[in-house]
Amino acid sequence: MNEILEIIYQWHQGVGFKTIRRSLGFDRNTVRKYVRMAQSVGVEKGRPLPDEGELSTRLKAIQDAEILYETPAQDLINPHRDWVASLLEKDVQGKQIWRLFQEKTGVAIGYSTLKRYLSAQFNWGAPPVTVRLEVEPGTQGQVDFGYVGKMKDPASGKLRKAWAFMMTISYSRHRFVRFVFSQDIPTWIDCHIRAFEFFGGVPAAVVLDNLKSGVLKPDLYDPTLNRAYAELERHYGFVADPAKVASPKLKGKVERNVPIVRNHLLAGRVFRDLDEANERALRWSKEEIGMEIHGTTKRRPYEVFQKEEASCLKPLPAEPYECPQWKGCKVHPDHHVVFDLSYYSLPTRFIGQEVWVRGGSKLVQIFQKEQLIKTHVRALVPGTWKTDPSDYPPSKLAYLMATPTYCRKKAAEVGPKTEALIQEILGDHVMRNLRKAQAILRLAKKYGSVSMEAAAQRALLFGNCNYKSIQTILEKGWETLNASAADSQPVLPLSPLGQRFLRPPDYFVPGKEGGS
Repeated sequence: MNEILEIIYQWHQGVGFKTIRRSLGFDRNTVRKYVRMAQSVGVEKGRPLPDEGELSTRLKAIQDAEILYETPAQDLINPHRDWVASLLEKDVQGKQIWRLFQEKTGVAIGYSTLKRYLSAQFNWGAPPVTVRLEVEPGTQGQVDFGYVGKMKDPASGKLRKAWAFMMTISYSRHRFVRFVFSQDIPTWIDCHIRAFEFFGGVPAAVVLDNLKSGVLKPDLYDPTLNRAYAELERHYGFVADPAKVASPKLKGKVERNVPIVRNHLLAGRVFRDLDEANERALRWSKEEIGMEIHGTTKRRPYEVFQKEEASCLKPLPAEPYECPQWKGCKVHPDHHVVFDLSYYSLPTRFIGQEVWVRGGSKLVQIFQKEQLIKTHVRALVPGTWKTDPSDYPPSKLAYLMATPTYCRKKAAEVGPKTEALIQEILGDHVMRNLRKAQAILRLAKKYGSVSMEAAAQRALLFGNCNYKSIQTILEKGWETLNASAADSQPVLPLSPLGQRFLRPPDYFVPGKEGGS
């Protein structure tokens, strides 16, 4: 469904069928099919695109089991796709593959049919992109990371490996450069946001390297955008165009920037730390490299950008993008998924299934097959359990509600301190702490109400309400100690041998009997 949504999104943004086909690896018939599906459920250019959840629901209602459009002849070739791919990897020519296919299968197909299949499935026959591709103003930006050595971390004062994030607006060659210590998703997205703010707008398309922060599956024929990056794409209204793996010529304007940054910005300069390097990079982009005559265009990039390209960029959105955290999770038998060291519940029917969890600054949203299935307020403290009782079946819920009631009732019978102790324990997380409460009530039965009340008072006083501590208090008889004694080491009983050396206080007073 992600790929279908991307087709519809790019078409809605005005991208042509041919470009979508090249970018996403589908044939034209497939692109047309899904565009027609979108139109049939009310999607139109010039009108706001429905949110992903709503659009997915509409499409699913009319989508048949067929995922990709395939001709009968393609059906004959598909079972042998891996074998055909292995021949292409060995540089076997198309005509020879056609002959070998007929020898292997005994199936007669036309050579033109095989060529169409190879072109659609493997981009076979396309000429290598080695010529310089010029674009219209505002239509394209190119991005990449490049390693630039070590820089001092202003926070720790230590040297760390640093990379340069670079975005070049293709028409003018105007550049944005930012040095960072990480290539993770939040950094990748933050760099994009800063670049768009630097340029004062957004290019229609962004050609990006197949870094995992942007492209989850770096397959030329089926690039899958990272979920957080796909959200960024939709928020700012650009189209992401992943470049072929290990093919820098497809985005050479940026690839050439890597040595330019090293040789013209960093070489021979020592910066105090990363912050100073970034301050200099902004000035360098506008005042130095931006004002030099470009070797290809024979013009100054910053001047061209200001006069001809800045007005062609898409405007920045009213609200800045909030980078979410995405994670694939499995629903555990206790109805919860673990996300960012906290626990979030889902209904029983999802136990054992894989889901996607999206963590924003305030909410945690859980999706399955692009459908939102649960929302929780995000936990602020690691280890927090966010449990919705309605996620449990009625029989289980009745048991959970009855058992705490029973524990509280039995605790009240022991005394008010024990009742307060059990209330404290169950108030944290009923399901997780039921057994602890039951075990403490068994201690009350073993040691009696008086001792249990004293132990409960002591545990509440010092905020140590776990079972092991209460058990130790009762076993050692520490419940009889007062609060001041509890602040010091506990007084342990002396052995018979030790008691032989006990003396009264007067023994140590001079002039008294026994004193010196």
